[in-house]
Amino acid sequence: MPYKPPAPLFQRTLVALHCVAQQDADLLGYAAMLARHGVIGELHFVHVFPDSESPGDAERAATILADMNAQTCKVLGDLPASIPLRHEVRRGPLVDQLLAYAASQHVDLALVGHRRDHPLRRSLARKLTKLAPCSVLMVPEGAKASVKRILVPIDFSPPAADALGVAIKLAALIGLGELTALHVYFDQSRTTYEGADESIRGDEVAHFSTFVAPLDKFGVKIVPLFREGVHPAHTIRHVAEELAIDLTVMETRGRTKSAAILLGSVAQETLVDSRGPVLVVKHSGTQVGLLRALLLKLLQGEAEVQFD
Repeated sequence: MPYKPPAPLFQRTLVALHCVAQQDADLLGYAAMLARHGVIGELHFVHVFPDSESPGDAERAATILADMNAQTCKVLGDLPASIPLRHEVRRGPLVDQLLAYAASQHVDLALVGHRRDHPLRRSLARKLTKLAPCSVLMVPEGAKASVKRILVPIDFSPPAADALGVAIKLAALIGLGELTALHVYFDQSRTTYEGADESIRGDEVAHFSTFVAPLDKFGVKIVPLFREGVHPAHTIRHVAEELAIDLTVMETRGRTKSAAILLGSVAQETLVDSRGPVLVVKHSGTQVGLLRALLLKLLQGEAEVQFD
C-alpha cells in the first residue's frame, strides 16, 4: 500500500479563472480535489481582463473580485485554514499576466482550464510549456475531479525520471496503488541511456528496472508499458484512451537523440490532443530560476492593475 510523501507536492498554485461560473466549475472542483489530498497548498486565484482601460474598470474589478471570493468559498470553503486562499484581478495580455504573476509570487504550479474546441488552445499550450517558470496542469472542460489512473511517458532521461518521481508522489498522496510508465518507440534507431548508445529492445525490463531503481516509490507500483508508434504524442493519447487514464504526467525536455524523445513539442501536442488533464513538470533549479528572472525583467513596466 502507498505511504504518504511530504505534503504538499506543490507549495503555491496559481488557478487561472475565467470568472464565468460554468467554465470555472470543473477547474475549481479539480483544485479542491488536489487540495483535499494534500497535493497542492497555498492557492492563488487570478483573473485577467483585457488591457483596454475604460470608465468603470475599478467597479468592474471589485465586482469580479467579490464573485471570485464567493465562487471559491462555495467550492473550497471546507478546506483547512492551513491552506490560504488569495484572490487577485489583473489587467493586460492574459498569458503575460499569468506568467508575470507566477514569476513574482514564486508559484510552482499553474492550474489552467480550457475548452477542447477553443481556437487558442494550441497557442496557450505552446506558450505555457515554453515560458512558464513552473509546472503546468491543464484541465479540459468536463474533466472529472478524480484521479484513479496515471500515465507517465518516459524516454529513460533524467527529466523523465523527475516527472515519474512527481507522478509517484502524487499517486501516493491520492492513495493510488500503481501507475503506468509508457516508453514509445517511434523509429528503429538506437536509444540513448545515461550517455551511451545501446538498444533496449529485447532487454526492456532490465533497463526499466535500472531506470526506476533510484526512485522512492512510496509503496506505488510502477507498471512498464512499451509501444511502437510513428508519432509519440498520438501514441500517448491512444494509450491514455485505451487505459482510461485520468491524468498524464510528463516533462518538457528529454534526450535529443532518443528513440522516444520527449521535447517541448511533444508535451505541447499532448496538451492539445489529450482528452484528459495533463501535468507538464518543471523543476526548480538554475534553468527555472533564470527563466523566472528573465520573465520579471521582460515584463517589468508593463501595464498592471491590482485590486486587493
